[in-house]
Amino acid sequence: MATKIGVAYSNLSNATAAGNEAASGALANAGIQKADFALVFCSGKHNAYEFLNAVRSVLGPIPLIGGSSIGIITENFIGYEGFESGITVFASDTIFFKVFAQPDINLGERKAGEKLGKQIQEAAGEDDQALLVFYDSCKQKNPPMLNFATWLFEGLEAVLPKHISCAGSGLLSDMQLNHDTYQFFNGEVRTQNVVAVLLSGKCSMQTTIMHGCKPASAYLTITKAEGPVVSEIDNRPALEVIDELLGNNHTLEWKDFSLFVTLGVNRGQKFSAFDEKEYANRLLLAVDIPSKSLIMFEPDLKTGDEVQLMRRSVDLDYIRLGINEIKQKIKGSKPVFSFYINCAGRAKPYAGGKFEDAAEVQKEIGPIPFMGFYCGVEVAKVKEKLQPLDWTGVLCIISE
Repeated sequence: MATKIGVAYSNLSNATAAGNEAASGALANAGIQKADFALVFCSGKHNAYEFLNAVRSVLGPIPLIGGSSIGIITENFIGYEGFESGITVFASDTIFFKVFAQPDINLGERKAGEKLGKQIQEAAGEDDQALLVFYDSCKQKNPPMLNFATWLFEGLEAVLPKHISCAGSGLLSDMQLNHDTYQFFNGEVRTQNVVAVLLSGKCSMQTTIMHGCKPASAYLTITKAEGPVVSEIDNRPALEVIDELLGNNHTLEWKDFSLFVTLGVNRGQKFSAFDEKEYANRLLLAVDIPSKSLIMFEPDLKTGDEVQLMRRSVDLDYIRLGINEIKQKIKGSKPVFSFYINCAGRAKPYAGGKFEDAAEVQKEIGPIPFMGFYCGVEVAKVKEKLQPLDWTGVLCIISE
C-alpha cells in the first residue's frame, strides 16, 4: 500500500463534535478506513478528554500523540482565535511509527530528556529516521513558570542516535497561560509530559527554520543573569537598557514588554554578514519591575553572553527561499507530508503585520498534505545542535 496521509480541521466549539469532525475528515481526505498513526491537536478551550474520546471513537485504538495548541494551520485554513483543532492520519507499508511518553518534566527537564532518549535507544532500530517531540511548556500558571526546552533537549540529545533528525515544540493552550496545557498519548490525556513519535523505514525528514527577526542594536553584554532571569546588561538594570534601546518615541509601559521584546544570540561569526540561520532568538516572557529584570522563555542566556535587541520582520522572500532550500534537499525522494511548527507570536494579531507568514507557507509548499499548529517554543538544529527557538517557524517535510 502506498503511503496515504489525510489532514482535516474543525472549529466547532463542542469538543465531542470537533473530535468527530476532524477525525472523520482526516480519514476521508486520506481515502482510508483505518490509520496506523495520528497527530492530534486541539484548542486549549476544548475539553481535552471529551475531544480525545471522540477522536478515538472514530480512529480506534491506534498510536497517536499531540496535545493543546494555540491555533491550527492546514493547506486551506489558518485559525487561532476560537476552537480550532486539527488531525493528521497516516497509513503506510513503508513508514512505521513508534510513540513514547515521559512524565514529570516539571520535576527536572534534563532528566526527562535523558529518560526519553533512553526509551528511544532501547526501541531503536537501524532504519529509524526522524523524531518529533512535543512537551508541556507550562510548569505553573501563577506565577507563570515554564518548563525549559534548553535543558530538556540537552538531556535528549546526549543519548539520541546522531543520525536521527529531530524537531519539536513546546505546547501551550494560550499565550496568557490561562488554560491548562495537555498532551495526548494514545488514549490518555496527560500533563507535564514529553511525548514523541519515532519514524522509521523508507523515509527521511528535512527541516528548515523560518526566521522573523533582524538585529536592531549593537552587541550588548549580559553582566548578570541566573536561570531565565537577566538582571543586568552592560552593568545596568536590564529593563532600563531595553527601554532606552526602544527609543524615545515608544509608548509601551514596562509591563507591556512581555511577549514583545526579543533578544538574539548569534551562533555564527560575530562580524560576518547577517545570516538568520545563525541566530537563536529569545522571547521575553515577563518582567520583574521592582528589580528591573527580564524573565526570558529559556534559561540559556548567561553572564558574559553577547546579545542583540531584535526587530521583528517576517520576510516573504526569506520564506520562499527557505522552502526552495528544503525542496532542494529532498530532490530524488517523494515528499508525502509537510508539518509547520509556528510560533504563536507570528500570528498577525501578535506580530502586528499585514499578512500571515503561514499563508505564504501554504502557497509555496505545493500539493503535499500539510498541517501546522501554533505553539510557545519551536525546536530545530542550529549549527548542528538542537536549539529552542522563539519567533520562528520550523517547517518539516517527510519524504519516502
